Amino acid sequence: MRIRFGQNEPEEDSEDLLNLTSMIDVVFTLLAFFIITVRVFGVERDAAIGAAGKAGGAAQLVKGDLPDAVMIRLVESPSAATKLAIEIGGQHFEDPAAITRQLSEINLPEVPVVFASSPNLTVEQVTGAVDAALQSPMKKVSLRALTNEEMPR
Repeated sequence: MRIRFGQNEPEEDSEDLLNLTSMIDVVFTLLAFFIITVRVFGVERDAAIGAAGKAGGAAQLVKGDLPDAVMIRLVESPSAATKLAIEIGGQHFEDPAAITRQLSEINLPEVPVVFASSPNLTVEQVTGAVDAALQSPMKKVSLRALTNEEMPR
């Protein structure tokens, strides 16, 4: 098989010439396929919620499937009835019992629960929220203060 580079060569062996058009089409098709299918920003993580009732639901998860932590924000409530506002995954609650319900639905004891608390809350409010978390299946609980960027405005 010969590749013709110039016009000086005779055209007698035209059936032996290599046609690169088809090969270039295949290469660009494969390139487009890999660009579309490859994830650039890391591995997607899916965690089963409510796996307690299902046989082996949480046992089938691998370490990479679990979230790093469950973040719970504790801030002062704008309402006068309760002075505590709880935020779990974008949902807002005012009752510490909601922490137990939400963490029981998640039911992943291997995943730590991190409380980010406002410095203006009382000790009783924070310990009530932590006690509510400890009544759920989640047993790794830690506490930290909210940073200035995390404080509600």
